[in-house]
Amino acid sequence: MAKRAVVVLTLVVVGWAGARLAGRQTSSAPSTDHQSYTAATTAILVDVVVRDHKGQLVTDLTADDFSLTEDGNPQKIATFTRVTRGGGIGLNVRWKAPGKTSIVAADGSEPEAGADGSGMQEGAGATALVYDHLSEDALHLAQKATLNYIPMNGESKVWIGVFATQPAVSVVQPFTTDRAAVRHAVEKLMTAGTSSTELASERRDQIVDRRRDLLSQNQALVAAAAIGSGPGLAQNGMQMGRTEMELQLLEMERSMIDSFGALDRDHRGYDTTLSLITVIRSLAEMPGRKSVVFFSEGLPVSPVLATKLDDLISAANRANVSVYTIDAHGLATSSSLHDTRKQMVEFGEERLEQVASGSDHTNRPLTRDLERVEDLVRLDSRSGLARLSADTGGILIADSNDLTSAFKRIDEDNQFHYMLSYSPSNNTFDGKFRTIDVKVRRPGVDVFSRKGYRAIRSTRPGDITTYETPALALLDKTPLPNAFPMRAAGFTFPDPAHPGLSPVIVHFDTDVLEFNVDQQRATYSAQAIVLVRIRNADGQTVHKLSQQYILSGDSKDIDAAKHGTILFYRQPDLLPGVYSMETIVLDPLTGKSSARVSTLDVPATDSKTLGMSSLVLVNRTEETGTAPENTVSAPLFVGKTLIYPNAGEPIAKSSTNTLSFYFTLYGEVEGAEATAELMKDGRVLAEAPLPLPAASGSRTQHVGKLPIGGLPPGTYELMIRVASNGRELSRTAFFTLQE
Repeated sequence: MAKRAVVVLTLVVVGWAGARLAGRQTSSAPSTDHQSYTAATTAILVDVVVRDHKGQLVTDLTADDFSLTEDGNPQKIATFTRVTRGGGIGLNVRWKAPGKTSIVAADGSEPEAGADGSGMQEGAGATALVYDHLSEDALHLAQKATLNYIPMNGESKVWIGVFATQPAVSVVQPFTTDRAAVRHAVEKLMTAGTSSTELASERRDQIVDRRRDLLSQNQALVAAAAIGSGPGLAQNGMQMGRTEMELQLLEMERSMIDSFGALDRDHRGYDTTLSLITVIRSLAEMPGRKSVVFFSEGLPVSPVLATKLDDLISAANRANVSVYTIDAHGLATSSSLHDTRKQMVEFGEERLEQVASGSDHTNRPLTRDLERVEDLVRLDSRSGLARLSADTGGILIADSNDLTSAFKRIDEDNQFHYMLSYSPSNNTFDGKFRTIDVKVRRPGVDVFSRKGYRAIRSTRPGDITTYETPALALLDKTPLPNAFPMRAAGFTFPDPAHPGLSPVIVHFDTDVLEFNVDQQRATYSAQAIVLVRIRNADGQTVHKLSQQYILSGDSKDIDAAKHGTILFYRQPDLLPGVYSMETIVLDPLTGKSSARVSTLDVPATDSKTLGMSSLVLVNRTEETGTAPENTVSAPLFVGKTLIYPNAGEPIAKSSTNTLSFYFTLYGEVEGAEATAELMKDGRVLAEAPLPLPAASGSRTQHVGKLPIGGLPPGTYELMIRVASNGRELSRTAFFTLQE
């Protein structure tokens, strides 16, 4: 019988009992994957409203009158539904279709309609009334229009909810059919208090007027100096100096107002889009036609907000929600177009003055002002409102104090519309946006419908941001991409307070990314998208974690930027079970990506028995200087030391002769015995007892060191066994040694 060679290794162990941990970034609560639609199995539903040139509903169309294309390719309409309901959120206007409402299937059969001829007995629809950050005049106008339209009492034929977006979304009235409750909710809405913004605008106008006066005075002084001499000339020179100083101070104040205005605009726009996505989620699972009536004084499309607006439109289209936007400015206040024209005239005057005088009091490059003019055109308060309504099949109501007519239009659309369904001929989940174009074979009509959808697998509407869609599509492809090196790992730390705490780490070097250099601006830029999808044993997505990284800086620093590392860290809280963790890193500039799939086992825990975390191999540590306060939410802190896990990187013997490892014990640790085993190819090379410190507090942390200088290159397995009161737990970790 062959004898087994035993290599004796000394394990240097450092233990901390009951250490305090700091809070790190934690994900939101687990979310359930809801069925939406997919290009392979579920039909795409499209609500369509058709009106004639007078704005009247066209109610006598048949399936043969419609044609539909996706990305320009004709699609076969599977079902055609003419939907008629009796009443909307306010007036009891009843539409009668010619004959009964019908649902025509692809085979030409016609199922029997409902008893009332609606064919839609399962749901009368829902409307969300959303009031944005509104000034006093705008809110009064919106409230008046709503209250004038909705009757004092009675039951609505559709479900109505009232929401406000200040500062975050608030449910003023949950969905109800009680009109009195809706009216009460609208009446108690409070103004957002935009007086500070209005005061800033007034002060900016005062600055511009004062600058004009000073420039006129300067021109007169220059003319006088040209023909003067002696004391008068000196006095004019002193006055010109004071004027120049005041001009500089005014320009500084104007720049501050403009900068704050841009930040405030983006902040409000970000809050608003998130609020609307939340409202759309509440509508997503409701049956029937769904609509949002959005009262706002503007939703500008700045570069910062463009992506969030895309997310909002995508969420609305996935939930089949039409958004009707109402510019609450009406005719009562000055419009944003007036402000835009005013600032464009201001820009022209300044540049003419600069050319005439040969000097520039703004101390700004011409390109910056040109960019601001372009920005003003794109940031018209109605630009975002117009796009939001057009791309979701709604309409924009603007430049009108008669907002009651807008409600009537919305009610008519809810009461009568067509519903088409089709199964796309392109069944590839590529994450791309697919345009939908509905046409009617009748002249002189306008067609209103949503403009498209993103081809991704089913998920809850609003849970996917625009930058995530290509990454999700790549995760669903076979084989998975592997264009560059990246590492991903998941761990479990079953603290009794959070038994499913599961740190997730992804890291990669920035040299795998494409760096673009703007020679004109002398800047560089690069992008990366990290996405982790966690699925349970049934294949349902329970967590989706992601981050978009935008790298930019001076082109002279590009070499340093290319030698950096991106570390992605999240801490989802999972229920006990076995999960698959799918990770992808995508460079959106080149389309190159790499994906990894691993298993994450979250054990069931009991605070009265022994519990054990994952075995973590330590890549490096960092001394933070302060001990964290929250011991639960920072499992990778040991005292003041932050541990960076090894996620599978090879370990070079030339750089270290020891391997550090770390784990945490929970519950009954008193009297526990631990053993460390080093294995290769399933054979035990060495084993040694692991001394455990006395238990203290709710957990005991251990950091140990394993000498590896005498081991040949190869892949090894480290196993830690812990036994206590007849219960034994073990955790393993693999590592690869290189010379």
